[in-house]
Amino acid sequence: MSNPDLSSFNSSELNQVNETHAPLEKLSRKRSLGVHIKMHRERVTRKMLSISINRRDGGIMVVPHLQNWGIITAAQFAVTDAWRVTADTANATNTGDENRPKLHYHRSGMTSVQPQQYTGAVGRKTIHLPSLDELDTVQIFSVAARLPGLLPWNQLENSWDVIHILDRPEVKSLQISGVIYNRSKIDAGSIGGMEGAGPLTLASGHNNAVFVDLSGYGLESVLGLFFNPSPLTLPSDAADFTLASFHPRQLLTQGGVAIYAGDGRPTPSLLADIPDVSSIHSVSALHPVSSNIERVLNNDR
Repeated sequence: MSNPDLSSFNSSELNQVNETHAPLEKLSRKRSLGVHIKMHRERVTRKMLSISINRRDGGIMVVPHLQNWGIITAAQFAVTDAWRVTADTANATNTGDENRPKLHYHRSGMTSVQPQQYTGAVGRKTIHLPSLDELDTVQIFSVAARLPGLLPWNQLENSWDVIHILDRPEVKSLQISGVIYNRSKIDAGSIGGMEGAGPLTLASGHNNAVFVDLSGYGLESVLGLFFNPSPLTLPSDAADFTLASFHPRQLLTQGGVAIYAGDGRPTPSLLADIPDVSSIHSVSALHPVSSNIERVLNNDR
């Protein structure tokens, strides 16, 4: 199943580079991983997401950085068999950019979107998805954003953050897919790569993928982040930014929850073919990719 609105995404068409540095102790202590993008010829990075792990239940939390996007909506959505997405706007929660909503995929499978400053169940929109312990090679969230958009440029990067470089001027939209893999399928020695690399590594055979090892938080899982840029803009009726959570095989029957900005409808994005994790991850290619990243960054300063 694939979303026809975003079927044009082709990561092989463009040449991107990912930068990661994440010592284990830093990621574990800080609990939050920033995801930044760097547009062509810009000298600043733009922060798109913060990803953290809930220590109490091992759930995954994602917070979009939408300081400049105006009204932000947290809502449930439904998908028709014609791939028309409709949001439950009557029961949606609207906030300004001063109170960014968060997405929380609980380990149990309960998944919610809610403004961060709200307490209890106030403003929370929830669906029930499979437990994280049951999932393997399954997409659990997506981002679809117009670029360059209004992503904040004044957020400093930490040494353990991910910086994804879009080095072509024609990139107009970006899709990010979050995929859960069973960690047991990856060679234990390749998680973290070489000494000091920590739980965050580059996927060696896929320039647009990053893995986050979740085993330090009680989950025998790996979160894969797949970056898919496009020279095409999002559909005219789509929201400017959508962070959506769902189970791909249950989209038509259950829908999902979303955080979105702009006047359009939320736009969940499906990764058409999820690669087998063992086929794209190995230790040997980590050093050359890291060297390439350093060269690109140094030349652009």
